[in-house]
Amino acid sequence: MEGMKNMTTKKEKKIIYGVSGALLLIVVLVILLLMRSCSAWDADMPFERLANGTLEMDANAEEGGLTYRSQEEIQEELNRKVEEGMINISMNTSPVFPSGTEKGNLLIVNSESNRYPQIVYIIRKDTGEEIYRSKGIEIGSKIEYATLDVDLPAGDYDCIAFFNNTDDSGAILGTAGAEIMVTVET
Repeated sequence: MEGMKNMTTKKEKKIIYGVSGALLLIVVLVILLLMRSCSAWDADMPFERLANGTLEMDANAEEGGLTYRSQEEIQEELNRKVEEGMINISMNTSPVFPSGTEKGNLLIVNSESNRYPQIVYIIRKDTGEEIYRSKGIEIGSKIEYATLDVDLPAGDYDCIAFFNNTDDSGAILGTAGAEIMVTVET
């Protein structure tokens, strides 16, 4: 009986590790897709190449993997890194402005679950024009109403809102984005 109990426990652990590994993979893939959709990662980015056109290898790279760590230690480190890089974004995806110069209901929130202050900016998808940029938003704070930085004529504007985690100097540590529809009524 005791042996059966230990076998079941080991089997359960394998299932849990398998599920947590799959969840980690899904989280990493979602983050990569978000980065790609926000243009934070450019697949066409030029790589370091030598004059003969070959890839230049980093002198700091060492041969070998993380063989000195257990699977559990590697999993814990990866989970910690993923958690540190997560950005919780929250805002009204359909803000309405009575006119191009009046305040609209942006409802931008820097959730208490975030680790860093945020700077949010909104870009028009059709022209690439920046129409709004916040200053730093502390963790647990919100911008409920604000005016746009540009006096837009009446209409609906497809935009992307970029949420940027920043350090105390304002340097961007990570970015996430969401598509929104900005409406100017008159």
